[in-house]
Amino acid sequence: MITQKTKTFLIALCALLFLGVLLMVGTTAGGVKLLAKDVCSTTEKRVAFLAQCGWQVDAASEQSQQILIPTHFSEVYESYNQLQRQQGYDLADYTGRSCTLYTYQVLNYPDKEQTVLADLYVYKNQIIAGDVHSTNMGGFMIGLK
Repeated sequence: MITQKTKTFLIALCALLFLGVLLMVGTTAGGVKLLAKDVCSTTEKRVAFLAQCGWQVDAASEQSQQILIPTHFSEVYESYNQLQRQQGYDLADYTGRSCTLYTYQVLNYPDKEQTVLADLYVYKNQIIAGDVHSTNMGGFMIGLK
């Protein structure tokens, strides 16, 4: 027979395990933000992450470049970071650090007349920011989801 003390201990243990999973994975108002350490170490993993967000991209179109997150944000950076905060990211946590920007051509954007790209900013194999945007004149920029 399980005592009340054992039941309480097991419930507390389950709650701690659940909290640990939440801290490892992370949550945002818009859903789950992946924070596991090896989310984006390969092209396949980055493409799979974008697919989870609803975007089909051309893996062969991948381009990468090193980006330095400035220590002081201009109005443009602040505006971009506002979009990131809405997704549960915050570039302010990475000021002065170098990250890799991966860019992919989006294949499933409804308006086929536009060239649409997906950007992922990756620091130590973790996504720290991202967007989907049009390169056309008068284009758009939206969050990943």
